Amino acid sequence: MVYRGRPSTGCRRCRERKILCDERQESCLRCGDRGITCPGYDRTVDAFFHDETANVRAKARKSKAKAIAARDARDAQERGHATFKTHGLPRKNLVAPLKEQGINFFMANYTSGLDQPLVTSPAYHQHVSTHGIHPLVATTMTALGIAGLSNQYKDPYLKGHATRCYVDAIAMANTAISSPDEVRNDTTLLAVNILSMFEATFNDSSLSGWSSHVEGAALLVRLRGLDQFSTCAGRRMYLHTIGLLATNCMGSNIPMPAYIQELNRQVVQYLDLEDLRHAFFFLHIKTNDLRARILDQPVVDLQGTIDEVLELDAMAVSILSDTNTAWQYDIVSCSGVEPGVYGDYYHVYPSHAVAQTWEWARYNRIYFHDIIRNCILHGFATSPPILVGQEYVDLLERSARLLLQMQSDIIASMPQFFHDIPNSFSNKCYGNHVSNDAAEERLPIIRITGGYTTLWSLYVAGSMSTATPSSQDFVLQCLERVGRQYGINHAKVLAHALRRKRKMDSTEEMAFTICPQYLPVVYG
Repeated sequence: MVYRGRPSTGCRRCRERKILCDERQESCLRCGDRGITCPGYDRTVDAFFHDETANVRAKARKSKAKAIAARDARDAQERGHATFKTHGLPRKNLVAPLKEQGINFFMANYTSGLDQPLVTSPAYHQHVSTHGIHPLVATTMTALGIAGLSNQYKDPYLKGHATRCYVDAIAMANTAISSPDEVRNDTTLLAVNILSMFEATFNDSSLSGWSSHVEGAALLVRLRGLDQFSTCAGRRMYLHTIGLLATNCMGSNIPMPAYIQELNRQVVQYLDLEDLRHAFFFLHIKTNDLRARILDQPVVDLQGTIDEVLELDAMAVSILSDTNTAWQYDIVSCSGVEPGVYGDYYHVYPSHAVAQTWEWARYNRIYFHDIIRNCILHGFATSPPILVGQEYVDLLERSARLLLQMQSDIIASMPQFFHDIPNSFSNKCYGNHVSNDAAEERLPIIRITGGYTTLWSLYVAGSMSTATPSSQDFVLQCLERVGRQYGINHAKVLAHALRRKRKMDSTEEMAFTICPQYLPVVYG
């Protein structure tokens, strides 16, 4: 039954005529004036309701018939396209939430060793197993992952979302740093290191943002003190952070902070110095401090500087001479012109760790022999000459040969970096990290310095004093390709810096110095 609302209480004739009825008991006045019999008043409850049962049944039958017809038509259409659906793509893709996409991109591109240690081992439950990712770390991971996606797809919406995540991460990091307890946590240091990677990935105009985060992470290391060395995770993050700081100080031509030197004296007792990575870690810091000291001297003792640099170079040669088969790489000769190869050979390394360590050694040796070369040239140019004798001529020739060799070897690693090597070497392309450590030491590795150290070594190879225009052109192509193909905007900044340095060298804007400044001051 359908409620019809409050009915009129007038007589039927007044209702039909739609006029007001006075509802007199015997007969209404309107009917009496017209001389007709008043039909009376309907006071039953039925007037309030109307039976719609028949209409509802008719509508239900009609609706059911339409639904059945639509279903039959749809089934017929789907049967007609069954073959297409079997081999084609789904009509509508299921898309994961953007936050999940960002974290997945981070895990796929910025981490390795996630299968170590085994989940059944005690080391996993002691060091790795948690109740989920810390909110601060998750936010920084999301920001970096979405930044990588935005560079890969050139999507302004993703770029804006990455910026918002970055701002949120900065706010959360500031809150953690202001807390006396959280400021010393591993998660806080890890988050700041990831923020530096965000700047290297996202910022295509300067190195200042990256440098600020690196310096901030170094201050956190200072606050964490000696307690951070009690766990392998703490030691690993310390080495990552100081490795970044050394590269930053190298570009800025400043020495490492004094507190880092003190912490290094403490951490060395926990490290295996037979490991090439650890040996070159400390050699790199010595190289940086030597360069900073030379640049700070108004007058350089040429002979003393040459002797000191030769001593460091001998240390590098000694470290490299003790390598076992795990640290060796293949040298592949090219019979003709190979795409992506500069020269007549390229290298194939067994892992990221091996490639990174060799690049580390090579650009340090470029530093050494650039200094030796400039010392000898300056000694020859003075009147009277400060350095005389055949030994200096021979040393100059040796340094020139080594500079060319180190540059060629750095460039020779690029084909594998870009996966341009033939399929016959695909099984050797950057496999697992070299490690003989126990299970508790084989924790997941965050590639804080991996690809970014490669960029710096490539930049040094292009900006060294004896670089030829053709080699610089190839280096520029590689840097631009890294920015375009891998979405690391740090490479774009370095490419712009190399162009600027080439222009300054051609116009003699950069003065001759014993210790070359590879990065123009505006980028330092």
